[in-house]
Amino acid sequence: MSSIIAEDWLRIFSEWTSKLALVKRGAESEIRLGYFMGIPAIFKYRVRKPYMHPKLAQALVYMRTRREAKVIAYALSRGIQAPRLLAVFPSIGLIVMEYIEGVTLKDYTNIDQVKAVEYSRVAGRIIGMLHKAGVSHGDPTTSNFIVSKSGELKLIDYGLADFTEDVEDLAVDIHLYRRAVESTHAGIAYNMYEAFIGGYKSILGERAEKIIERAKEIRLRGRYVEERRTVWGALR
Repeated sequence: MSSIIAEDWLRIFSEWTSKLALVKRGAESEIRLGYFMGIPAIFKYRVRKPYMHPKLAQALVYMRTRREAKVIAYALSRGIQAPRLLAVFPSIGLIVMEYIEGVTLKDYTNIDQVKAVEYSRVAGRIIGMLHKAGVSHGDPTTSNFIVSKSGELKLIDYGLADFTEDVEDLAVDIHLYRRAVESTHAGIAYNMYEAFIGGYKSILGERAEKIIERAKEIRLRGRYVEERRTVWGALR
């Protein structure tokens, strides 16, 4: 596709997606809600960085869009509860996915804390299945798990996901989930995390232990850095 045609398509899709309802605007992308082929759909549109060289920005958008779509397709093929892909346009940075109607696990804790803990166990199984398939999610917070209207728990937002077998990468997922429940769901954080780990171990078995231990190391490293910042801040 020539650069002129690509720019024309980019302009057309930018104008079209801007008319859709904005759900969320992040650092790299916009999430909008609309209809695709007559059904409710989520349109994830990667925005080019204005400070980057146009060719570099285009290459990054293409690469990241393609990678995210590939991870989602692979996750679905392994039986992981992820949003179904409806269409992918890497050249313009657009992914169209099914709209999952429901509430985030983060918000669900305000509805039913007991059931939220059980959903946390399911979340652990989902991450376990993802890791078993050789994929790290990159941002497995309770905001990225959706309790659908049918009662299923689904994992969304694979923008930071990647194919990896590295223990450190997988451990980061565990660390991020723990940090999310501790900072957002203090009253039931312990129960949620323990349930999550139980679900995780049920999928990975003995292999889970090494990853969980690395997650603890990551947590300690973070505490050390924070303590050093506090000390240096006090000395100023």
